This record gives sequence, structure tokens and C-alpha cells, in this order.
Amino acid sequence: MRKKGEVFLFLFIGAFIGSDLRYLESLIFKTSSGFPLGTIVANLSGALVLPFLIHYLQDRFNLSKRVILTLSTGVLGSYTTFSTFTADAYRLYNSGQWVFLLIYLTITMIGGFLVAILGNYWAASRAFNDYVKREGRKK
Repeated sequence: MRKKGEVFLFLFIGAFIGSDLRYLESLIFKTSSGFPLGTIVANLSGALVLPFLIHYLQDRFNLSKRVILTLSTGVLGSYTTFSTFTADAYRLYNSGQWVFLLIYLTITMIGGFLVAILGNYWAASRAFNDYVKREGRKK
């Protein structure tokens, strides 16, 4: 039972950090046009960082499952936001901003997929560079 309590505590702390980062980011990327740039930045940066976290940082620094859960589900889970994405999309739809809606949906869905691929590539590239450095030192 103690381990589950610790997991919830770490998730709580991670979610606190992620939600604060999300709020700060929304203030930085606020637009006067009503276009949800802040949500796009949060979701795309999260889609980039998550594969890097899972595929590189976890192995490179031998991070525990608790740390990975805290960073991925806690921090990134509260930083990125599907509910805000759908609310923003509905707001654009409801206000008749069809061009913004199409741009928003395209950037978020296709862009999210592409930056996730980029995050995986970034992780593989860093792992390869680490391997080359390690092998170079052995010679």
C-alpha cells in the first residue's frame, strides 16, 4: 500500500509542475486573434519530449519507473491537454472560424504525429552519439 501512496504523491507533484508550466506557457503564447497557439505549443512540445524521455533519458540515466511515471504522466500529462484541444476546436467551430479550425486541427494532429517521430529520431540520434563516444574512448 505504501508504494501506491508514493506513486500518487509523485504524480501529484508532477501534475502540479506540469499544470504550472502549462499556465505559464499559455500566458507567453496568448494571441489577440483567439487562435489557440498556446495549446498547440504545449501539445506539440509534449509530443516531442515524451518519446525522447521514454527512449533516451530513461536508458541514459537509468531512470526508475517512478521517475518516468512522474515525468510522463504527471508533468507531461498535465502540461499537454486533450481536453483544451477539443474545447478550443469547438470554440473555433462554434464561432465560425473555419480557417483557424482547419489550421488548428491540421497542426495539432499531423504536427503532433510528426514531432513525435522527430522526438524518436532525436532519442535515437543521441543514443547513437553516446555509443560512438563510448566506443571511441575504449580504443
